[in-house]
Amino acid sequence: MTGYAWRGSPLMTQQLDVNDDAVTRLGLMDTAPEERFDRITRLAREMFDVDYAVVNVVNSETVFTKSQPAESDFRHTPIEDSFCGEAVKQPAVLEVRDGRADPRFADRAIVAEHGIRFYAGFPIHTDAGETVGTLCLLDTAPRDLSDADREAFERFGLWAQAEMRMDDPGASGAVPVPAASSAPAKRDDRLAAGEVRLAALAIPYGQVSGDRSSWQQVGDRIIVTLADVMGKGEEAGGFAEELIGALQQRAHLDPVEAMLSVEDYARHDKRYRETFATLFHAVIETRSGRVAYVDAGHGLTLLLRADGTSERLTSRNLPLGLRPSDAEWEAGETVVGHGDLIVSVSDGALDAYDSTLDSLRLIGEDLRRATEPDAFFDELSIRVSEHVVDDDVTAVVVSVR
Repeated sequence: MTGYAWRGSPLMTQQLDVNDDAVTRLGLMDTAPEERFDRITRLAREMFDVDYAVVNVVNSETVFTKSQPAESDFRHTPIEDSFCGEAVKQPAVLEVRDGRADPRFADRAIVAEHGIRFYAGFPIHTDAGETVGTLCLLDTAPRDLSDADREAFERFGLWAQAEMRMDDPGASGAVPVPAASSAPAKRDDRLAAGEVRLAALAIPYGQVSGDRSSWQQVGDRIIVTLADVMGKGEEAGGFAEELIGALQQRAHLDPVEAMLSVEDYARHDKRYRETFATLFHAVIETRSGRVAYVDAGHGLTLLLRADGTSERLTSRNLPLGLRPSDAEWEAGETVVGHGDLIVSVSDGALDAYDSTLDSLRLIGEDLRRATEPDAFFDELSIRVSEHVVDDDVTAVVVSVR
């Protein structure tokens, strides 16, 4: 799904500037951190090896940092003191090799006081083309982006842009329906002669969910998939259904081979060129306990060990549909034993807690306290009904008995 033309892409020819009305409409200014943005900046910082990767909401007066590394403390920056004041005027990525040597920025506080030398900024727009924010890379040393780096950074920018558009009530096709109006759907299966149990919860935000989970058993292998397609409604739901089906049809392949095959399939279907999906796809060998998996920008899968320890199953892969065509899939592997649990959730589940990655830890604690997945799902459903959750909520639990 690479090489597509993104609808409303910022790679346009006219000069742009921020739109205060659109920023107000999004409602993101002065809001708390959220994992859906933090996963983007976390991966970008690691991939490009920079001091900071941030998502900003920008109006005509201030740059509000919505997502940033845990150890940094950006909040509001006057637009005249920032790089972003220029980035939002650009039709494409603004790259500054050395702010100290650039007369446009040498005297700005971000350079003169905070010591930032390198900057790359991707202007974020609404579906209507209104400029509302930036995705930025910053470093205290001068540097250059290669052509491959620049292409990868633009894909990260499209990801941040798509997340921000999810908050736009004026976006085309946006028909919000409160999550409480949709009844939770549960599924509970016992596989592999009682050794492994799988259970799932699905609470669609509207009538059709963009999240999907599925599993099947093939011999002594169990294939588990959770996909979260960007968007809500029938189009996203249809894509999620097809994506899950395509992966399940490739149950005989290991996770990387399955992803490569599905990626090739989707790349040639024009319907998929304006969307993307984060997902977790794993093969569990019931005899050995080996778990081979691929995480595509998802990062919301937790392994809870019987000894009380835990680890997050993740990788540096971009979502399916945003990966450069020459990028290799990064695979993961672990081993599970009796008493271990695996829980994977869509990011809507985090909104039932505090919307940050710490919510995943809290979800793990709630699952440990519950005697059965159903009890955990009941508690999560109550949380969803009591919080503002404007996204689909899906959770899958694998129990090793």
